[in-house]
Amino acid sequence: MAKVIAILNQKGGVGKTTTTINLADTLSQQRYKVLVIDLDPQGNLSKVVSGGDVRFECNVMDLFSKENKSDINEMIRAVNGSEYFFYIPTDIRLSRVIESGLTLSFREVRLTKHLNKIKNDFDFIILDCPPNLSLTTTNAIVAADLFLMPINSGVFALDGLEDLLDALNEVTQDKTLNYYVFRNEVAVKNKIINGAIKEDLEQIAKERILKTVIRRSEHIGQASFMSLPVSKYKQGSTAINDYKSLAKEILTLFDTE
Repeated sequence: MAKVIAILNQKGGVGKTTTTINLADTLSQQRYKVLVIDLDPQGNLSKVVSGGDVRFECNVMDLFSKENKSDINEMIRAVNGSEYFFYIPTDIRLSRVIESGLTLSFREVRLTKHLNKIKNDFDFIILDCPPNLSLTTTNAIVAADLFLMPINSGVFALDGLEDLLDALNEVTQDKTLNYYVFRNEVAVKNKIINGAIKEDLEQIAKERILKTVIRRSEHIGQASFMSLPVSKYKQGSTAINDYKSLAKEILTLFDTE
Protein backbone atom coordinates (compact mmCIF):
# COMPACT_ATOMS: atom_id res chain seq x y z
CA MET A 1 0.00 0.00 0.00
CA ALA A 2 1.28 3.42 -0.95
CA LYS A 3 3.01 5.70 1.53
CA VAL A 4 1.68 9.24 1.20
CA ILE A 5 4.18 12.10 1.49
CA ALA A 6 3.14 15.75 1.65
CA ILE A 7 5.73 18.34 0.61
CA LEU A 8 4.70 21.55 2.32
CA ASN A 9 5.79 24.92 3.59
CA GLN A 10 3.83 28.15 3.98
CA LYS A 11 6.60 30.03 2.21
CA GLY A 12 6.78 30.07 -1.57
CA GLY A 13 10.01 29.58 -3.49
CA VAL A 14 11.57 27.08 -1.09
CA GLY A 15 11.61 24.22 -3.62
CA LYS A 16 8.48 22.19 -2.88
CA THR A 17 7.74 21.50 -6.53
CA THR A 18 11.31 20.73 -7.60
CA THR A 19 11.62 18.43 -4.60
CA THR A 20 8.41 16.60 -5.51
CA ILE A 21 9.43 16.14 -9.15
CA ASN A 22 13.00 15.04 -8.59
CA LEU A 23 12.28 12.86 -5.56
CA ALA A 24 9.55 11.07 -7.50
CA ASP A 25 11.80 10.74 -10.54
CA THR A 26 14.57 9.23 -8.40
CA LEU A 27 12.23 6.74 -6.72
CA SER A 28 10.72 5.74 -10.06
CA GLN A 29 14.19 5.00 -11.43
CA GLN A 30 14.55 2.54 -8.56
CA ARG A 31 11.37 0.86 -9.83
CA TYR A 32 9.07 2.21 -7.16
CA LYS A 33 5.72 3.10 -8.65
CA VAL A 34 5.16 6.77 -7.81
CA LEU A 35 2.20 9.11 -8.26
CA VAL A 36 2.62 12.87 -7.80
CA ILE A 37 -0.43 15.06 -7.29
CA ASP A 38 -0.33 18.78 -8.01
CA LEU A 39 -2.41 20.56 -5.36
CA ASP A 40 -1.14 24.03 -6.24
CA PRO A 41 -3.35 26.08 -8.61
CA GLN A 42 -0.20 27.65 -10.05
CA GLY A 43 0.40 24.34 -11.79
CA ASN A 44 4.19 24.43 -11.98
CA LEU A 45 4.51 20.70 -11.29
CA SER A 46 1.84 19.86 -13.87
CA LYS A 47 3.64 21.89 -16.51
CA VAL A 48 7.00 20.22 -15.87
CA VAL A 49 5.90 16.58 -15.71
CA SER A 50 3.51 16.95 -18.66
CA GLY A 51 6.22 18.40 -20.86
CA GLY A 52 4.77 21.91 -20.95
CA ASP A 53 0.97 21.56 -20.88
CA VAL A 54 -1.04 24.03 -18.78
CA ARG A 55 -4.64 22.91 -19.36
CA PHE A 56 -6.03 19.48 -18.53
CA GLU A 57 -9.58 18.26 -19.12
CA CYS A 58 -9.63 15.92 -16.14
CA ASN A 59 -7.66 17.15 -13.13
CA VAL A 60 -7.41 17.31 -9.35
CA MET A 61 -9.99 20.11 -9.21
CA ASP A 62 -12.70 17.53 -9.89
CA LEU A 63 -11.84 15.71 -6.65
CA PHE A 64 -12.90 18.74 -4.65
CA SER A 65 -15.96 19.81 -6.66
CA LYS A 66 -19.41 19.60 -5.13
CA GLU A 67 -20.58 17.23 -7.85
CA ASN A 68 -17.71 14.83 -7.11
CA LYS A 69 -18.58 12.61 -10.08
CA SER A 70 -15.04 12.03 -11.36
CA ASP A 71 -13.08 8.84 -10.93
CA ILE A 72 -9.55 9.49 -9.68
CA ASN A 73 -8.26 6.73 -11.95
CA GLU A 74 -9.30 8.79 -14.98
CA MET A 75 -7.00 11.62 -13.89
CA ILE A 76 -3.80 9.60 -13.66
CA ARG A 77 -1.30 10.15 -16.47
CA ALA A 78 2.09 8.60 -17.13
CA VAL A 79 5.10 10.91 -17.17
CA ASN A 80 6.65 10.60 -20.62
CA GLY A 81 5.33 7.07 -21.04
CA SER A 82 6.96 5.80 -17.83
CA GLU A 83 5.81 2.57 -16.19
CA TYR A 84 6.71 3.90 -12.74
CA PHE A 85 6.19 7.68 -12.72
CA PHE A 86 2.65 9.08 -12.86
CA TYR A 87 0.90 12.35 -12.08
CA ILE A 88 -2.47 14.03 -11.54
CA PRO A 89 -2.47 17.61 -12.84
CA THR A 90 -4.07 20.68 -11.28
CA ASP A 91 -6.16 23.55 -12.63
CA ILE A 92 -5.82 27.29 -12.12
CA ARG A 93 -9.47 27.34 -10.99
CA LEU A 94 -8.76 25.00 -8.06
CA SER A 95 -8.84 27.87 -5.53
CA ARG A 96 -12.38 28.79 -6.50
CA VAL A 97 -13.54 25.18 -6.21
CA ILE A 98 -11.92 24.90 -2.79
CA GLU A 99 -13.68 28.05 -1.60
CA SER A 100 -17.05 26.77 -2.76
CA GLY A 101 -16.37 23.49 -0.98
CA LEU A 102 -15.84 25.03 2.45
CA THR A 103 -19.39 24.15 3.48
CA LEU A 104 -19.24 20.52 2.37
CA SER A 105 -19.47 17.74 4.92
CA PHE A 106 -16.21 15.89 5.68
CA ARG A 107 -14.36 18.46 3.60
CA GLU A 108 -10.96 17.70 5.22
CA VAL A 109 -11.02 14.02 4.21
CA ARG A 110 -12.15 14.29 0.60
CA LEU A 111 -8.65 13.67 -0.76
CA THR A 112 -8.11 10.76 1.64
CA LYS A 113 -11.24 9.02 0.41
CA HIS A 114 -10.10 9.31 -3.20
CA LEU A 115 -6.56 8.14 -2.43
CA ASN A 116 -7.88 5.06 -0.63
CA LYS A 117 -9.18 3.87 -4.00
CA ILE A 118 -5.70 3.79 -5.58
CA LYS A 119 -3.29 3.19 -2.70
CA ASN A 120 -2.77 -0.43 -3.66
CA ASP A 121 -1.67 0.64 -7.15
CA PHE A 122 1.38 2.66 -6.03
CA ASP A 123 4.36 2.49 -3.71
CA PHE A 124 4.45 6.23 -3.06
CA ILE A 125 2.01 9.10 -3.53
CA ILE A 126 3.65 12.53 -3.23
CA LEU A 127 1.51 15.64 -2.72
CA ASP A 128 2.85 18.99 -3.92
CA CYS A 129 1.07 21.51 -1.67
CA PRO A 130 0.42 25.24 -2.24
CA PRO A 131 2.29 27.81 -0.10
CA ASN A 132 -0.60 28.32 2.32
CA LEU A 133 -2.82 26.47 4.78
CA SER A 134 -5.87 26.30 2.54
CA LEU A 135 -8.39 23.48 2.54
CA THR A 136 -6.24 21.81 -0.11
CA THR A 137 -3.28 21.69 2.25
CA THR A 138 -5.48 20.53 5.12
CA ASN A 139 -6.64 17.62 2.97
CA ALA A 140 -3.00 16.77 2.22
CA ILE A 141 -2.11 16.90 5.92
CA VAL A 142 -4.95 14.52 6.80
CA ALA A 143 -3.99 12.12 3.99
CA ALA A 144 -0.21 12.03 4.52
CA ASP A 145 1.92 9.50 6.38
CA LEU A 146 4.97 11.78 6.27
CA PHE A 147 5.45 15.54 6.01
CA LEU A 148 8.58 16.89 4.31
CA MET A 149 9.44 20.58 4.67
CA PRO A 150 12.17 22.08 2.48
CA ILE A 151 13.97 25.08 3.97
CA ASN A 152 16.09 27.25 1.70
CA SER A 153 18.94 29.62 2.58
CA GLY A 154 16.94 32.85 2.38
CA VAL A 155 17.04 35.53 5.04
CA PHE A 156 13.55 34.58 6.21
CA ALA A 157 13.97 30.85 5.65
CA LEU A 158 12.61 29.76 9.02
CA ASP A 159 9.80 32.30 9.29
CA GLY A 160 6.51 30.52 9.82
CA LEU A 161 8.02 27.08 10.46
CA GLU A 162 6.82 26.97 14.08
CA ASP A 163 3.34 28.12 13.00
CA LEU A 164 3.28 25.38 10.38
CA LEU A 165 4.20 22.76 12.98
CA ASP A 166 1.45 24.06 15.27
CA ALA A 167 -1.03 23.80 12.39
CA LEU A 168 0.07 20.24 11.66
CA ASN A 169 -0.45 19.26 15.28
CA GLU A 170 -3.86 20.90 15.30
CA VAL A 171 -5.03 19.10 12.17
CA THR A 172 -3.56 15.68 12.94
CA GLN A 173 -4.02 15.80 16.72
CA ASP A 174 -1.14 13.34 16.83
CA LYS A 175 1.53 13.61 19.51
CA THR A 176 3.99 11.67 17.35
CA LEU A 177 3.80 13.96 14.33
CA ASN A 178 5.80 12.38 11.50
CA TYR A 179 7.56 15.35 9.94
CA TYR A 180 11.10 16.08 8.80
CA VAL A 181 12.81 19.26 7.65
CA PHE A 182 15.66 19.38 5.17
CA ARG A 183 17.91 22.09 3.77
CA ASN A 184 17.33 22.97 0.14
CA GLU A 185 19.20 25.20 -2.33
CA VAL A 186 22.22 25.27 -0.02
CA ALA A 187 25.20 27.39 -1.09
CA VAL A 188 27.90 25.23 0.48
CA LYS A 189 30.53 27.99 0.40
CA ASN A 190 28.44 30.41 2.44
CA LYS A 191 29.46 29.06 5.83
CA ILE A 192 28.19 32.04 7.86
CA ILE A 193 24.59 31.77 6.61
CA ASN A 194 24.66 27.97 6.69
CA GLY A 195 25.87 27.96 10.27
CA ALA A 196 23.24 30.45 11.42
CA ILE A 197 20.36 28.63 9.71
CA LYS A 198 21.53 25.25 10.99
CA GLU A 199 21.69 26.54 14.57
CA ASP A 200 18.23 28.11 14.42
CA LEU A 201 16.78 25.07 12.66
CA GLU A 202 18.10 22.74 15.35
CA GLN A 203 16.34 24.79 18.00
CA ILE A 204 13.00 24.48 16.22
CA ALA A 205 13.06 21.02 14.64
CA LYS A 206 15.60 19.33 16.92
CA GLU A 207 16.01 15.68 15.86
CA ARG A 208 13.58 16.10 12.96
CA ILE A 209 16.22 17.31 10.50
CA LEU A 210 17.27 15.07 7.63
CA LYS A 211 20.98 14.58 7.02
CA THR A 212 20.54 15.18 3.29
CA VAL A 213 21.00 18.68 1.92
CA ILE A 214 20.15 19.66 -1.63
CA ARG A 215 22.96 21.85 -2.91
CA ARG A 216 22.23 24.88 -5.01
CA SER A 217 22.57 24.01 -8.70
CA GLU A 218 21.69 25.95 -11.81
CA HIS A 219 20.72 22.63 -13.39
CA ILE A 220 17.62 22.37 -11.17
CA GLY A 221 16.11 25.61 -12.42
CA GLN A 222 17.19 24.95 -15.99
CA ALA A 223 15.62 21.50 -15.92
CA SER A 224 12.32 22.92 -14.65
CA PHE A 225 12.39 25.55 -17.39
CA MET A 226 12.82 22.77 -19.94
CA SER A 227 9.97 20.79 -18.28
CA LEU A 228 12.28 17.96 -17.25
CA PRO A 229 13.53 16.31 -14.07
CA VAL A 230 17.22 17.01 -13.47
CA SER A 231 18.23 13.45 -14.36
CA LYS A 232 16.68 13.85 -17.83
CA TYR A 233 18.26 17.27 -18.35
CA LYS A 234 21.87 16.99 -17.19
CA GLN A 235 23.56 13.67 -16.57
CA GLY A 236 26.30 14.01 -13.99
CA SER A 237 24.72 16.97 -12.19
CA THR A 238 25.54 17.08 -8.48
CA ALA A 239 21.82 17.58 -7.85
CA ILE A 240 21.11 14.03 -9.03
CA ASN A 241 23.25 12.57 -6.24
CA ASP A 242 21.59 14.88 -3.72
CA TYR A 243 18.13 13.66 -4.67
CA LYS A 244 19.35 10.07 -4.57
CA SER A 245 20.54 10.73 -1.03
CA LEU A 246 17.17 12.24 -0.13
CA ALA A 247 15.32 9.25 -1.57
CA LYS A 248 17.57 6.84 0.31
CA GLU A 249 16.96 8.63 3.59
CA ILE A 250 13.20 8.63 3.05
CA LEU A 251 13.20 4.94 2.22
CA THR A 252 15.03 4.34 5.47
CA LEU A 253 12.33 6.27 7.35
CA PHE A 254 9.75 3.89 5.92
CA ASP A 255 11.99 0.85 6.37
CA THR A 256 11.46 -0.06 2.71
CA GLU A 257 15.04 0.18 1.49
